[in-house]
Amino acid sequence: MGFFGKLWTRIRGFFISSGNDAVSSSPEAIRSAYAAAIDDAKRRYKELERAVALLAGEREKTESVMRDLEKRRSDLETRLEGVLSAAESDPANAEYREAGTRYIALIEEVEDKQTNLKDNLEFQKNKVEEYKLRLRSSTSEIEKLKREQAEMVAEFVSHQQLLRLEDRLKGVSQTAVDDSLVVIRDAVASMRAQVKTAAEIRGATLESQDIMYAHIGDEKQASARFDELLKARQTAKTEAPSRDRDLG
Repeated sequence: MGFFGKLWTRIRGFFISSGNDAVSSSPEAIRSAYAAAIDDAKRRYKELERAVALLAGEREKTESVMRDLEKRRSDLETRLEGVLSAAESDPANAEYREAGTRYIALIEEVEDKQTNLKDNLEFQKNKVEEYKLRLRSSTSEIEKLKREQAEMVAEFVSHQQLLRLEDRLKGVSQTAVDDSLVVIRDAVASMRAQVKTAAEIRGATLESQDIMYAHIGDEKQASARFDELLKARQTAKTEAPSRDRDLG
C-alpha cells in the first residue's frame, strides 16, 4: 500500500475509532478529526523529508567515493603505462612484470568497485527523485485536507441548519395548520355575516323610516285635500242662497 493509501486508511481510522456519530456531531468534531489527519500527514511528511535528506547525503558520499576511485584508477593506469614503457626495453625484467601485474589487478578491483557504486548511485538518485515526488504529493494532499476540512465544516453547518429548519417545520402538525386556517376562515365568515346583517338592519331601518315618512306625508296630503273639499262644499253652499236672492 502506498503512502497516501496508508494516509487515507489512517484518516478513516479517525472516523471509525471516534464513532460516526461522535465525529459528525458538530463542526468542532469534524474540524478536530481533520486536524488529527493533517497532523499525521505532516508527521509523515517530516519522515519523508528526513529520508530524502539521508538518501541525498548517502548519494553525495557515493559520488565522493566515485570521484576518489576515478582518481585512483587514473593514477594506476598512469603507473601501468610507465611500467609498460620500461618493460619495452627489458621484457625479461621480473620487477616490471610484477609491478605491471599488480597495477592491472588494482585497476580491475577499482573498476569492480566503480561498477557496484555506479549501480548504487543510480538507485539512490532514483530513490531521491521518488521521495521528492512523494513530498510534493504530500504537500498537495495536506493542502487538500485543509481545504476539505473547511468545506466539510461549512457544508455540515449548512446542512445542519437546513435539517433544523425541516425539524421545526415537521414539528408543526399539518392538521394543526389546517385547523388554524378553518378557525380563521370561520371567524372571517362570521364577521362578514355580522357586517352584512348590520347593513341589512340599517337598510331596513331606513326603509321603515321612508315608509313611515311617506305615510305621514300621505296622511297630511289627504287631510289637506279633505280640508280643501270641505271648504269647497261650504263655499258652494254659501254662494247658492246668495244667487237665489239675486234672482228673486
